Amino acid sequence: MTAFLRQPVNFQSPYDITSLPNHYKQATTTICVCAHIVSPIDGSIVAITSWSRNLTNVPGYVGVTFKTTTGIAASNVEAQQGQSPTNMEASIFLIAARITEADALAGKWTHALTTIFVTNYEAVKMGQYITHRGYLGQFVQKGKILSVEIMGFNQSLSQQYGKTTRAECSRAYGDSLCTLDLAARGEIKTGTLTGVTSQTVFTDSSRSEADDYFGNGELMWNTGLNAGYTFHVDAYDGTLKKFTLRTPTPYLPVVGDTYTAKRGCRKRPIDCLDRSNTVNADFFPWIPTLEDLNRLPITA
Repeated sequence: MTAFLRQPVNFQSPYDITSLPNHYKQATTTICVCAHIVSPIDGSIVAITSWSRNLTNVPGYVGVTFKTTTGIAASNVEAQQGQSPTNMEASIFLIAARITEADALAGKWTHALTTIFVTNYEAVKMGQYITHRGYLGQFVQKGKILSVEIMGFNQSLSQQYGKTTRAECSRAYGDSLCTLDLAARGEIKTGTLTGVTSQTVFTDSSRSEADDYFGNGELMWNTGLNAGYTFHVDAYDGTLKKFTLRTPTPYLPVVGDTYTAKRGCRKRPIDCLDRSNTVNADFFPWIPTLEDLNRLPITA
């Protein structure tokens, strides 16, 4: 087994680099699997172990307690040769892992940096065999179990990159290619909710912007259960002071929650003209579509 594993890391005195491999050679071993997961949203950490008790004082993970759970047992480990992606499917038990259903399905843990390793739970100073390191993919819910694929770092080598022409501008409003400074233009607003209809619809009676000012823009929650999450604004009604989000928030907003919203852009030629920024636009409204090219001629 050890022939297929890398050399141990984070070992400490009185152990050395040979201690964990020698432990593997014994007839009876005290080995457990651990996972260390860091959220890309707020930097929060989930640490879990397959051992029947919590694991502490693990070298390389100062102040981290690995919570016991049966859900960290790895399955379907796939190690490819060369530059092919190395992936792994793992099941994570929601309660023990402290990963809520709402957070997982809202994307808080998608693309989270993840390290999977095995260690000797009776002598953690022997170090760890890191069996897998990469990013979490998309979660699939199975009751109280979340199944997720851990994508190896070289997974990005298999992605296809290119540019697709489209009628709308491909820039993100206010990014380095758009070049407009939204803060300098006064187009970043803060506010407080004064009414809530659902997880997608709410109002702020203090708003004074015109219809669709925030349409296709971004709104980030500053306080409340949704703090740190960013959502696309599907529509904004300037008369009713009403926001409608494109996708629901993980938790129902409440009156008093604060937010920061950026002015939106529908990415049409008229929007770039309105902002005097056509020189940086990236739209192609005059290119024929596939429907145009495949349309049969009309015969009498």
